[in-house]
Amino acid sequence: MWHHDHEFVEINYVSEGTGFQYIEEQFLPVSKGDLFFLPIGVSHVFRPSHAGPDAGHLIVYNCLFDGSLSQPLSSFFAGDEEMLRFIFARYPEQAWLHCKDKDGSFQRIFNTLFEENSVKRPDSNDVMQAELVKLMLLIRRSKENDMAVEGGASRFGEDALESVLNLLRREPIKPVRMRDLAAMAGFSERQFRRQFAARTGMSYTDYVNKLRVELCCDLLLATNEKISAIARVAGYEDIKHFNRLFKRITGQTPRQFRSMHAARGGVEGQKETRRNSVQKEN
Repeated sequence: MWHHDHEFVEINYVSEGTGFQYIEEQFLPVSKGDLFFLPIGVSHVFRPSHAGPDAGHLIVYNCLFDGSLSQPLSSFFAGDEEMLRFIFARYPEQAWLHCKDKDGSFQRIFNTLFEENSVKRPDSNDVMQAELVKLMLLIRRSKENDMAVEGGASRFGEDALESVLNLLRREPIKPVRMRDLAAMAGFSERQFRRQFAARTGMSYTDYVNKLRVELCCDLLLATNEKISAIARVAGYEDIKHFNRLFKRITGQTPRQFRSMHAARGGVEGQKETRRNSVQKEN
């Protein structure tokens, strides 16, 4: 199998064996039950676990569709903007997606698609279209269930970067590796850096620092904790580094910020002060 990209949507299903999927510079182990939705423009390739005649086999079903199915799918999902965007948007606007077959539903659909495509009955095209619609609905259900289990606020079909930004906003002090966020969004690290900077106007590191400093501003105004303790809560062990970073972002040292704004009344007033201070550099 060779590394390629394409001008059609591709859905891969690993039916038997183990191996690896290379997607946009990412290296992913795969086994039976793994399903990948690859929007137009994604570069990828499957490889078996081992090369040579004695290597285990890797059987992958490939469901490909292009503009010829646009009309029936558009008609069925008319009014469902999330699904239409998910199906027809190009990469990287629409990220690639991975999910796991938990009950054999994906396997049964691919068995039917393979059989109908092989036998070519008079109504095979209609049956395959119906199975494809069912497949898309089950993919959505699978991802929504995953999001519910993980406690995430993301919606199926939501912009990939927006999902990442929502995660960072909810938990700015939780350490997350950039490569893990890139995988979550369906990007290579290089593409993630580029897309992230285009969306936010800053690097990933600068954006996280901004969110953490905003949190520190709230803590400085709402508590009497020592500045060093607040810095540690936000993940900064080096107090000198924290002070420099805080001043670069807000224009004040933490002590100056607390002294100048602590007298302001009300939590909402404090939050507005914090937002105005942090946004000086943006």
